[in-house]
Amino acid sequence: MWIIKGILYLFVLIAMALFFTQNSSQSVDLKLLHWQYLDIPLYYVMLGGFLCGLLVSLVVGGIREVKLRNRLRKLGRDLRDRDSEIAELRSLPLRELDDSPEE
Repeated sequence: MWIIKGILYLFVLIAMALFFTQNSSQSVDLKLLHWQYLDIPLYYVMLGGFLCGLLVSLVVGGIREVKLRNRLRKLGRDLRDRDSEIAELRSLPLRELDDSPEE
């Protein structure tokens, strides 16, 4: 799966590089909240959007990774607890059964 992601990221980077070189002469005006930026090259805007998306995906992925690691740690503790309980139960002596029926 990581190979497919790597190829996809490489494809996106190559596409962005081609886009940057073809649109290096175009400028845009950017109004962000109450700030206004004039004559910004289009590839800076695209690069900024790409980097913001990358940052958001890293944060969301990191949070997910931490949650999964915590869950894995908890499940490991539960497994160790259950294994120790099974070991304790295995060491208990067996009761002897009477052959005579109780009345």
